[in-house]
Amino acid sequence: MDLAAAGFGKVTELEAENSAYSVEIKSDLAELEVEWRALERLPQISVHQSFDWCNAWARHSGHQPLIIVGRSTSGPTAGRISFILPMCVERCGPVRIARYMGSFLNNINFGIYSREFLARCDRESMRAIIRSIRRQARGVDLLLFDRHPLEWRGIKHPFSHLSQKKTQDPTYQVDLTGGFEGVLERSNAKRRRKKFRTSEKRLDAFGGYDHVRATTREEADDLLRHFYCQKAKRFKLRNIHDIFAPAEMRAFLGQLTAESIDSDDKTLEFHAIRLRDPSRTPCAIAALSIKGRHVLCQFSSIATGETETASPGELLFHLMIQKACEENAELFDFGMGDERFKRSWCNIKTHQFYLEVVRTPMGYLASTGLLAKTFAKRAIKSNPRLNAGARRLRELAGEIRRR
Repeated sequence: MDLAAAGFGKVTELEAENSAYSVEIKSDLAELEVEWRALERLPQISVHQSFDWCNAWARHSGHQPLIIVGRSTSGPTAGRISFILPMCVERCGPVRIARYMGSFLNNINFGIYSREFLARCDRESMRAIIRSIRRQARGVDLLLFDRHPLEWRGIKHPFSHLSQKKTQDPTYQVDLTGGFEGVLERSNAKRRRKKFRTSEKRLDAFGGYDHVRATTREEADDLLRHFYCQKAKRFKLRNIHDIFAPAEMRAFLGQLTAESIDSDDKTLEFHAIRLRDPSRTPCAIAALSIKGRHVLCQFSSIATGETETASPGELLFHLMIQKACEENAELFDFGMGDERFKRSWCNIKTHQFYLEVVRTPMGYLASTGLLAKTFAKRAIKSNPRLNAGARRLRELAGEIRRR
C-alpha cells in the first residue's frame, strides 16, 4: 500500500490549530532514526519499541510500516518529536489491522515519548491525538494499541488517561534492588537452595554443566539453532503452532542476534545450561534483552529427554537472576504468561491493557471478535480446571494427529 497516495503523513491546518500536538504518519524509519534513538534512552521505554527492534521487524516481517509521529505545536519544544508509535499493518483475512511492530513477540509496549510529553499529556490531549490518528489512518480498519501497563517504572502511561480493556495475560517481574539474598528470602530461600543443589546433582550424573553466555556471533548463532530445535519439539508435543518456524521470523531474530554482540544494551543475549560431556549439548536456553538496569526474558526452551529431570530451565533462571543482581540490575522480567515457576520467583505482577481505534465497520467486527476472544481466554486461564483441561485437549489432539 502506498501511504502517500492514501493520504498518510498529511497534517491538516485545523488539527495543528486545535491541538497542542500535530500528528503525521510515516513509513520510512530511517528519516526518524536520530531522534528515535535519542528518545528511546529513557529507562521506561520498552526494548520492543527501540529502533533496532522495529527496524529488523520492518525489514523481515513483510508488513507495511505505519509510524505515528507526534510533534509539539507550541512552546520551547515546538516542532520537536513528542512521541513515536511504531506500528505496522497486518492483514487478518479481509481486515487490515495496525499494531505494534513485533506483534505477538512483544512482552510489553510503552511507545516512544519525550520527557516533556509524559509530564504534560492529559486526557484531553490524548483524546485529540486519538481523533487525529483515526482521521489519518486511511486504509486501515482497526488500530490496536496493546500490552500497555497503566504505569511502568514509576511513569504513568499516556494511554491510561483513556478507557482501555484488560488483557488476559499479566507480566511477572522480580525486584532485584535488595540483592540476590533478598530475592531468595522472598521466594523461600531454603527450598530454593535445595532445588538448586538437586538440579546440580542430577546434572553431575551427565558429566556436569556450565552456565554459558554467548559472547561471539558463532556462539549466539549456535544457541539460536538449538533453541529452534528444542522449541519445535516442544510445540509438536503440545500440538502448538511453531511461531519460530517461518523464515522471516528467523531472519528477524538473526539480525537482532548479530547486532547485539558488540552492543552495550543487548537486544538479544543468549544464555544456556550446557553439558560438559563431549556433545556440549545445551539442555536449557534463554534469550534476554538488557536495556539499562532492566533485564527481560524474551523466550526460553529446554531439551526433551533425560536431562528434563534436572529442571535445567529453572536452574538457568536461578543463575541468570543471580548474575543480574551481581551486575546491578534493578528488575528481572519474565514477560507474559502465567507459569508456576514464574510466580515462585516474582514479587511484582503487572496487568496489561489494550486500546482499540476502530475506523470502519469491518474494524468494528474485528474488535467485537477480539473482545470475545479475550474474555474467553481470561475465563479459561483464571480457572485452573478449565486451563488444565484446555491444555490436555490440545495435547490429545496432537497425539491423535501424530498417529
